[in-house]
Amino acid sequence: MTKMARRERLMAIFQGQIPDRPAVKVWGVGTKEDGCVHPAFERVRDLAVDRTDLVRGVESRFSIYCGQENDQLVEEYEEPSDSPDWVDRTTIYHTPNGKLREVYRQSTCNKPGYLKEYLLKEPDDIKKLLSLPYKPYPFSSDEYRRVDAELGDAGIVKFQLDHTMYALQRIIGSENFALWSVDAEDLLLEAMETFAIRLRDHIVAAVGAGICGVFSWAGPELCIPPLMSPAAFEKYVFAMDKPLIDLIHEAGGYVWVHCHGKMKPVLRRFMDMGVDVLNPIEPPPMGDLTMSEAFDVVGDRMGLEGNIETHDFMVASNEELLKKIHETLEAGRGRRLILCPSSGYMENVNPSLREITNWLLYVNEAVRYAEAMSAG
Repeated sequence: MTKMARRERLMAIFQGQIPDRPAVKVWGVGTKEDGCVHPAFERVRDLAVDRTDLVRGVESRFSIYCGQENDQLVEEYEEPSDSPDWVDRTTIYHTPNGKLREVYRQSTCNKPGYLKEYLLKEPDDIKKLLSLPYKPYPFSSDEYRRVDAELGDAGIVKFQLDHTMYALQRIIGSENFALWSVDAEDLLLEAMETFAIRLRDHIVAAVGAGICGVFSWAGPELCIPPLMSPAAFEKYVFAMDKPLIDLIHEAGGYVWVHCHGKMKPVLRRFMDMGVDVLNPIEPPPMGDLTMSEAFDVVGDRMGLEGNIETHDFMVASNEELLKKIHETLEAGRGRRLILCPSSGYMENVNPSLREITNWLLYVNEAVRYAEAMSAG
């Protein structure tokens, strides 16, 4: 097969075709001007920009909860905590039916933060949220067009969307979301159906502005076993997402979805709802499918992206990482595969020499081996 340009290769995978070889991706890489949380990652970034199949995400300003009213009705402020390493960021929604408050503990040194207090604490808080007036922000395709032109043949742009279920789950929390799915499902569904309408209008605006490439979202992982049942996935993910996917496909676009976790119970349903590429397909023990097993299920009906855990870069020997790279690429021979780590390349703010060495090894060896497969 004739060698493809990087953009051509990635688009072939989204369009249901078999590319010249598996694509190789480093999640989070954009340009050599991107900032790094640690100087050691600059070498990884620069090498990946030069050699891997690039995927960059852009969006148009959007707030699924209150749109333009966000600027008038949402208040944010920071307060010091008991440690200089952390601050508490408080968000207040001033709804017609009363205040809603969220408190997020944020690191001052690039560490992961966490929610101390969820925005919605009782089922009736959903009514408060839905009482907010909603007017969408004016749509702009300027950033999309700028990044698309900047990438050229080096890669593709994903137009990033919020997610109907996740937009609600992330302001409730996993425990209460599960409990309310039993005790207050009518309110959950009312909120999700409202969000779905807003997302549909946002997609229509994107298409009307000439965006008809790859659309993307994250979040379904919060509604798969063991957090939620397969039945809940059907109601809150499949039923909500499929009409949006159909809308994107009807406009000539494609869909990329991010979902961590054990995929056996839901892999076929992602395929059935029309997802074009599913990420990140994690191997055991974090996931429950090897890439070969996942392709045995989906065949050529859906592209798959994964299957290297980000943790492996921190702990694996060179030999162990090489084995994982080769096995995954072989599983994707003649398939719609994008080799990719399970998350971004700068998750560790203080990387070891082993980690940086493994990232450089991944880029060089994955591209070399994939190109050799094509030549063979």
